[in-house]
Amino acid sequence: MKTAALLFTLFALPQLMAAEAPTLTLIAEVKGFASPESVAWDGTHYYVSNVGKELKPMDKDGDGSISRMDAKGENLELKFIDKLNAPKGMLVAGKTLYVCDIDVLLGFDLASGEKTFEISFAKDGVQFLNDVCAAGAGKLLVSATDKNKVYVVDTEKKSATEIAFDKAPNGPNGLAFFKQDDDHCLLLVEWGRDNQPNGNLRGYLLDDTLLKGTLQESPEDFPVKNGYLDGLATIYDAKGEPQCALYSDWVAFKPEGKVYWIGEGGSGKTTQVALKIPMGPPGGPADFFFEPKGSVLVLPCMLEGRVLLLKAEWPK
Repeated sequence: MKTAALLFTLFALPQLMAAEAPTLTLIAEVKGFASPESVAWDGTHYYVSNVGKELKPMDKDGDGSISRMDAKGENLELKFIDKLNAPKGMLVAGKTLYVCDIDVLLGFDLASGEKTFEISFAKDGVQFLNDVCAAGAGKLLVSATDKNKVYVVDTEKKSATEIAFDKAPNGPNGLAFFKQDDDHCLLLVEWGRDNQPNGNLRGYLLDDTLLKGTLQESPEDFPVKNGYLDGLATIYDAKGEPQCALYSDWVAFKPEGKVYWIGEGGSGKTTQVALKIPMGPPGGPADFFFEPKGSVLVLPCMLEGRVLLLKAEWPK
């Protein structure tokens, strides 16, 4: 399938739970974080990256850390890993927790918290590594927001190669990768450029090497939302087929943030819906995690030092 509609088939939903937007109810509100940016999950614990007491995402000040808590948001260990700089996007792969920290991608052993992996992007002048996602065996994708780049990381070779896009993203932030038939698909949300809320939701078709990306756009099938876009997650059915997506938008640098569901609604057309957050609009809804087994959205509110655990329930 090599048409412009490739990625939009993501939202050609069967009549399952994702056919309509979910409602959210509060499970827990966890406070005490220091500019929480990203959430990862290992099946037992949630991990939360903290940029630091002051929101300085590009400063090498040693003030960053990673917290750990259980599935209920309890037994919080605020500094499971500390002495980082400004950790942001995270991913659990196997027994390793991967973390973006300014200009390096780090890996830590989940059991001990000891560093086991490191690759630097400093030679490219990168100062804002932002998100990381899995892209097949031994491969990761990493976004560099300040350089409008996405890299393919080979964890065995400890190498990083820039994806050559036909149209580069503007401040790539949250990433989601999936395979559909024999195609490699990359969804991403953009923070935008020139400090303006002009980021979009974008889709790219990658070649078999993952090193060449072709932008897929169709305004009729793929509605675009301009904003300060941050977190992104795709939601799958029991067969592993992508059904819909969630993404977050800061809107402004105050408690006006939103989380959007995007999928095929009752009209049969791709649409997006702003979800109602039970405790009101969040300040800085960053790189959230969606835990599919329990349908739990774990949302870091970066400007407020808190993390919300929210139950997502779809209409029956």
